[in-house]
Amino acid sequence: MPFYGSPYPLYYPQYISGYERVKMYTTTQTNIMATEPLTKGIVIFGATGDLCKRKLIPSLHKLWEKGLLPENFLITGCSRRDPGVTVWKESLGEYPAEFLHQLDYISADLDNVDTLRHLPDYLHDNTYFLSVPPERYANAIVNLKEAGKLDDPDRSRLVIEKPFGYDYKSANNLQSVVERYLREKQVYRIDHYLGKDTVNSILATRFSNILLEPLWNRNYVEEVQIFATETIGCEGRAQYYETAGQVRDMLQNHILQVLALIAMEPPSKMNARELRREKTKVLAATRLGTNLILGQYDGYRNEEGVDPRSSTPTYFAGTLFVNNWRWEGVPFNVMTGKNMPYGCVEVVIKLKAPPLKLYEGEVNDRIVMRLQPNPHLDIRMDIKSPGLNDDLELATLTHAYPQDRAIDGYEKLLYDAINGDQSHFVHAEEVMESWRIVDDLLCTGSSCPIRTVPYLYMPGAWGPSHKTQFITDWDYPA
Repeated sequence: MPFYGSPYPLYYPQYISGYERVKMYTTTQTNIMATEPLTKGIVIFGATGDLCKRKLIPSLHKLWEKGLLPENFLITGCSRRDPGVTVWKESLGEYPAEFLHQLDYISADLDNVDTLRHLPDYLHDNTYFLSVPPERYANAIVNLKEAGKLDDPDRSRLVIEKPFGYDYKSANNLQSVVERYLREKQVYRIDHYLGKDTVNSILATRFSNILLEPLWNRNYVEEVQIFATETIGCEGRAQYYETAGQVRDMLQNHILQVLALIAMEPPSKMNARELRREKTKVLAATRLGTNLILGQYDGYRNEEGVDPRSSTPTYFAGTLFVNNWRWEGVPFNVMTGKNMPYGCVEVVIKLKAPPLKLYEGEVNDRIVMRLQPNPHLDIRMDIKSPGLNDDLELATLTHAYPQDRAIDGYEKLLYDAINGDQSHFVHAEEVMESWRIVDDLLCTGSSCPIRTVPYLYMPGAWGPSHKTQFITDWDYPA
């Protein structure tokens, strides 16, 4: 069975019989070949930038290797600079000549309508990718529309990188531009987390296993912990990070999307409309709790490009609540930060204790979803230790995610954009609800409703421990 329209199977080969494996492979190949891509070409604005070189072109090359790009698919790099097509291709790295033959380059300026009119039309059907600074998005939309490149909602689409806005107000202003010039079905807002196999595995784990569904609610779940931590600091990205911080860089998008996948109701169908509708419902019901900690690692202000008086948070820990029938009262405790002892993305579902304690040493059962690194699913429970006594020991049932078939998030998202599937892209209402949730954390000055001045923590620590320890008893990853 294919995974929600993806060519990547849901179940792993070690658990599939020979007949099922053949059946699955045949079905997958049939579905791939039967899919008629909507687009015949993609134009990448900001083609001389780092994202294009590191992520976009390599992902398109992998799709080409797998035969998943349409026949005669054209990839056009576009930027204000004009290095020439040969120099641009050489700057991308080593690729087969057959793939490079499908690449072209044109100089054009998103702020100049006249230059945009000269963009090639591939059978009047194009995908445009904005790999440019976010402050240019509004002008880009207006000018591409004026140049006639986004007129047909069925034959033109626009891929927008995060962040979509800087806060609630700016996101609302940008969305007003989008609504004026585009149809929602033309807009593909990227959150690369949603392209990751392991993130999409959350849906598969939840909705294909009746074993878990009866437990997935406030009656059996004591708390949910979500970790997204890094061992590194800014690593030369201080210019960007100073304007973003951990709330904008991680919490508003990646983490809230993971929370939505964990907490959402089952969709009536696995399609873009229903998936995004259920995620929006969850985010609309989500609010910040009172236990909120912002932190900044010691030494951040000494990094090149950082204001010596910077109050940019590099750490967030806090409690969120989903005020709906399923999750009322269940704390969703989140921790994300830089310069942490361990780097990972992990979700811990801590179940409630049995109603009557019959054994000493009982530990609450856990369901642990490790998304990266070394992704795996753990179910942890108590069992009796061998021997004469009624002692307990922790047993862990583990399934490791097969890394040899894992794909990059951009590979999945570019494939979906080319095929007109918005399932793994963020709807406008999701964006606005996410900004609403975090907006108080972005406040500065003495009139803020909550403390937003970060506490200091030492590199290699789990944040400002004198504050963080009061949120919950964390299951720190290792």
